[in-house]
Amino acid sequence: MVIGCLAEMDGETEVHLGWQKEVDPGSAPSFVGRLETPSGVVSVVTVLKKVVLSLDVRKKSIAVHIWTNDPSEPTEVLIGVS
Repeated sequence: MVIGCLAEMDGETEVHLGWQKEVDPGSAPSFVGRLETPSGVVSVVTVLKKVVLSLDVRKKSIAVHIWTNDPSEPTEVLIGVS
């Protein structure tokens, strides 16, 4: 799964990864789906394959909800799993 971020020359995008109940801002998510997690871990990885965030989910498949504050170049991305 790929999530767009703010262009580097325009600044940084803040990304949060956590359990859905912890990160849900109370608005409709931009994306809802399922993610296969055979390793039991969800990770946020840069295009250069650097892991920046990880969450141990200990499940083979999880629900994912993603909220962004802009549809094309967000400055904030919230990723909630359940």
